[in-house]
Amino acid sequence: MKSSAPLASRDIRLIELWSLREDTTVERAADDPGTGLVSTHWGEIRLPMTDPVIFRALERMTYGPVSLDNVLTGFSDTGSASGDPRRAALRSTLEAVRYAVIRTLALADGTEQLSVVPIVREARFAPHKPAADAVHRLSRFATLRIGPRDMVLESPLSAHRVLLHTPQAAWLVCCYVRPASVRETARLLDVPVDVVRMAVGYLEASGMLVPGIREDSRAGSGPSALSSERTEPYPFTFAEDRDPVLEHWSPRELMLHNRSRPGLHDEPIGPLHGTAEASKAERPEADGAVLALPVPDLELAGDPPLTTVLESRRTVRVDGSLPLTLAQLGELLHRAARDRPAAGRPYPSAGSAYPLELYVTVAGTGELPRGAYHYDPVAHTLRPFGTEPDLVDALLAEAGANAGLSEEPPVLINMTARFGRMSAAYPGAAYSALLKEVGALQQTLYLVSTAMGIGPCALAFGDTAISARAFGLDWRAESGVGEFVLAALPTGVVRGTPDGTGT
Repeated sequence: MKSSAPLASRDIRLIELWSLREDTTVERAADDPGTGLVSTHWGEIRLPMTDPVIFRALERMTYGPVSLDNVLTGFSDTGSASGDPRRAALRSTLEAVRYAVIRTLALADGTEQLSVVPIVREARFAPHKPAADAVHRLSRFATLRIGPRDMVLESPLSAHRVLLHTPQAAWLVCCYVRPASVRETARLLDVPVDVVRMAVGYLEASGMLVPGIREDSRAGSGPSALSSERTEPYPFTFAEDRDPVLEHWSPRELMLHNRSRPGLHDEPIGPLHGTAEASKAERPEADGAVLALPVPDLELAGDPPLTTVLESRRTVRVDGSLPLTLAQLGELLHRAARDRPAAGRPYPSAGSAYPLELYVTVAGTGELPRGAYHYDPVAHTLRPFGTEPDLVDALLAEAGANAGLSEEPPVLINMTARFGRMSAAYPGAAYSALLKEVGALQQTLYLVSTAMGIGPCALAFGDTAISARAFGLDWRAESGVGEFVLAALPTGVVRGTPDGTGT
């Protein structure tokens, strides 16, 4: 796995190295020289270390991967370890700090090939050598990406991440995009079978490779055995494909869920303080004269009781609905989305970052000319964009189709996110927090619309490319995350039904 020369004919083998995570330290307790303090990502552990060999082994592991045979002769010989109390004590200590221990496979010359890094406190790593005819496949939830120094293989179902240090290690992983046996992989890579067995054992124990289960009851030597020569696809299944709990998850959605909350990984999760306010001041540019919106007198709103509003809230989809008056649109935006002095906006935002921007597109059948506008929540104004007419048509046509209407909606509100505002305040959880904020704003729009007698309808999705072109946005910095349509209701239409069909 080291060079492009044929390796099967060379004396190539893998050795196991041990190290501790970079955020782990080892020192002796000040109050007891016979006790060691191991500080990890998940807290501190006090361990007995009266034997200097134990302390020396852990201390050396803080400097990087090391063969523990160099610290305690014969440590890797597990068959004879049971009769040696020092080896048993070292293994017991390593088990106590297992969630901070990194396991690395390297060539005999020290060239590191891959490392398995624990990322949760509950991580357990117990590799074995599978049979030469054992079949594996990459987990359908595994993803491969570029890391700071290595390729990173990870899965939301795994308590580990795998670092691939060489192209050859990545080639090994790529051999398993389809089911393959250890023997086949060794032949394909031209490396000894025992080398692949060891590497595959690591990848299986980390959860990146899943073992095949043979469906053919005539298989001769176990559930994962087969002939080394095959002429047809393997009759194998994989447990994760039959797991009803995983059936509804897509890999990207499960990874997003997994990484946007702490507990199942070791990546940083916000909040950070003191960064959101600066990015909050950024405003997208627009063209045209500013239009001041009417400011309602909230004391004269005459709303029904909150309970009545909540019980009456419905999604309303009605063909033949009417445009909002400028006073209605101004009141709705003022009550649902304006900046209030020293009080934020009417809907909550994590860290008061308020990354959402509102773009209002109107069909032009009312007081506002047809076109797209940006809402300024501080000044409570609309500023028109010089949006091309065909893009206005596309925005309204898509919104009408998504709302189940046969015609354009009178008003479309596009919610976009200035991603930097939230990621600066909540690294690791920014996108999840954004979606929660979209939901909070949509519910606020629903309740205010219901109180005002306006027909509201949140959309499930919108076209990112169309809205980016319509509003002149770089979608990587700001793009659509929510859509909402509004309409004044024809006479006799007072509310919608729970399933969203207007009555």
